[in-house]
Amino acid sequence: MKLKSLLVALALTLASATAAAAQLRIDVNIPANRLRVLDGDSVLRTYRVSVGVAGHDTPDGEFTIERAEWNPSWRPPPGREWSRDAQFTPPGPNNPMGRVKLFFAPLYYIHGTSDTASIGQPASHGCIRMRNRDVIALARLLHQHAQPTVAPAEIDGILRRSGTTRWSTFRAPVPLALRYDPVEIEGDELRIYPDVYSRSRVHTESVIQALLATGYDAPSIDRQQVRAVLRRAGEAEGTYTVKLADAFRGLRRREDVAAN
Repeated sequence: MKLKSLLVALALTLASATAAAAQLRIDVNIPANRLRVLDGDSVLRTYRVSVGVAGHDTPDGEFTIERAEWNPSWRPPPGREWSRDAQFTPPGPNNPMGRVKLFFAPLYYIHGTSDTASIGQPASHGCIRMRNRDVIALARLLHQHAQPTVAPAEIDGILRRSGTTRWSTFRAPVPLALRYDPVEIEGDELRIYPDVYSRSRVHTESVIQALLATGYDAPSIDRQQVRAVLRRAGEAEGTYTVKLADAFRGLRRREDVAAN
């Protein structure tokens, strides 16, 4: 009976850990150069990142992070013109992968960089770059949730041995969504990011769909006002941000209309 109780307790513990990991997810909006860590629908952390430059697009879609490499080395990817003359770089401060990299697709990673000036703009060859301190914090958080083969308590020692690579596999992979949404509504603001990959995603309908998805009433959306916002966004350098109340007269939420 004691063995049976122990097995049941172990199964419940593993099920609980799996459920906790399943709630944790990562969302990256490519045009915004922004990564968010969410627990369900609650935002735990937000980081500025760098995505791929045009021509080296960061892929969009649904992925999972299944392993991490601490103190990574870097081997130039074969068959790439940009890395033709590059040399293998061992683990250490000069490594372009930084202190840790998180795998989500073949030859694509979330990884650290010492080039902090590039953060917040397209700068990579398709990977997601983060400041070293940020990617370490992110990897630590994943190690608390994803049932890793490296215990969270080991990480400080791994980082001190910067010349030694250590792998960690996640038994509960973390979902990663990479999306391309240059039009977003954040709270009471509309944000229009540069269409970095020229996908023609910034137009009247994309603004209207963003308003509808946020709960605004379709009849209260004035297309002429939307077009005026897009003209101003087209004249701006970088991200265009405007308060919804300043951009759209008469805009109403669906629940307010229903209440009347």
